[in-house]
Amino acid sequence: MLRHSKYKQNKSPAPNTMRHSLIIDPVDQWLLDIQGAVEMECMSVLQGKSILKHMDKYAINSAAIRSAINTIRNESHLISGEFSKLYKSVNSEKWKNVYPYTIQVTCHIRSLIHECNETMPNAPTYILEQQEVVMGECAKLAQLVESTAAKSDENPSRIPVVNQLTFLGQAFSRMVDLSLGHLTQKIIVTLDEANEPPTLATAMRTIVTLGLEGEHMCYIIAREGGVRALLEICRTDSLEFAHCQALRALATISCVAESLFEIEKEGGVETLIEILCDTTVGEKVRGEVAGVIAQITSPCLENYQQMSDLVDNMEDLLRSLLGLASTTESYEIFLLSSAAIANITFMDSLGCEILAQYEAPRILIKACSTPIANSVFAKDQVVTVLANMVAVDMCRPCIINNNGISLCLELLNICPADYKSASEISACERVQQKAAIALTRMCREEEIGKIICTSEGIPRLVQLCRYAKERNNSEAVLVACLAALRKINSQYKSTNISPVDYHQLIQPRLMDSFLICTNTDENFV
Repeated sequence: MLRHSKYKQNKSPAPNTMRHSLIIDPVDQWLLDIQGAVEMECMSVLQGKSILKHMDKYAINSAAIRSAINTIRNESHLISGEFSKLYKSVNSEKWKNVYPYTIQVTCHIRSLIHECNETMPNAPTYILEQQEVVMGECAKLAQLVESTAAKSDENPSRIPVVNQLTFLGQAFSRMVDLSLGHLTQKIIVTLDEANEPPTLATAMRTIVTLGLEGEHMCYIIAREGGVRALLEICRTDSLEFAHCQALRALATISCVAESLFEIEKEGGVETLIEILCDTTVGEKVRGEVAGVIAQITSPCLENYQQMSDLVDNMEDLLRSLLGLASTTESYEIFLLSSAAIANITFMDSLGCEILAQYEAPRILIKACSTPIANSVFAKDQVVTVLANMVAVDMCRPCIINNNGISLCLELLNICPADYKSASEISACERVQQKAAIALTRMCREEEIGKIICTSEGIPRLVQLCRYAKERNNSEAVLVACLAALRKINSQYKSTNISPVDYHQLIQPRLMDSFLICTNTDENFV
């Protein structure tokens, strides 16, 4: 609250100013008057100014486009459910139910077409033509069902109705696909033409949201040019503010083969490696690049081995990823970079040799003793690298000499019961399995077997075999631990294993030991 000068004058009035006590200072008077003054003209001007100066053309429509896409997808899923009910009724020849289900499906399809035309007032000709095809197939189905139901007493054949259902289903799926593609194109146009941060941010958020809804939407986005548009943003220096979000969106949609084809066709791998190798680029941006690399090299994806640019630039790629993992203080960036490294080790043994050259085992094993790799997900990536590298002869010494055996034994001791979420428990199982595999592959000499035995590795392996809760009933962990026990015993005869464990876990065939540990009642020879 403002204090006026007259209050100060009351505290210590000067003798020569007493005669001016009745005169109010102009500034004080203005401060008093402004409290209740409102200039309507100024308020009207302020309200009339547009805050979203550059967003009117694109960003405001993004919400409407996303809403239209969600409506079409949701309604099409409901119609698919109704299709399923109708097909079951036809297949079981319950003709009394077939007719009402047919009316329900055809009416719902007409309603969806009406909604599509409202959300796409200027739909292209090919969509309108496909809508006509769908309406024609609906009419044929209704007519066929009506005539068939009238002959229900004569045991009519269901084959013509099933065939017509198939034709309608194919036409309907194509119509939905074309409509979703047309709407997606409008978002891609925003990525191509807009330059304002709020507008691009809104469009890329929409891409991410749609990509997270499933592989079909990722396929459509890639097909309609989404990969090309996002890569172009990453190549544009004036759009540096959008690089992080563009890379995150690219990683989101790169879970289908179509996206991988587009990345390779557009020279995306070279662009990603160029950004990753540029040390002047911020760590956050390079971390997002690592996320894209981890996604496109995932062993779960098809065709990732066909990306020749990855193999041609593997040394630069791995050197940069390893450098990022060794310098970052961010848990997320370490996880993304180590995941990319782990995935690349599945591709080619050359990758393992390059990692050994740049001392990857020392860097990753050291990281496991720091908070940056404290999560089970980070440990999963590290032990994956070790398990794949140790299979290559020239890489084994650098893993063993950098306490790789101790780390693997330590990772064997993690327990799924210590974690709550399903993803953490699954990652814990993978860590146990890969740690056992790494130990098996390392144990090629008596000396290594002795080190494992003296480090109390045998009791933990036996425990994982005997007690299903220790491995969350994972059969993959069981097989890996049985194989590790047999390999270690073949190199060094340990006194830490009891006769019972030896006769049940090591001496029999692997399948016999497996059945003993899983407590099955199955008879075997």
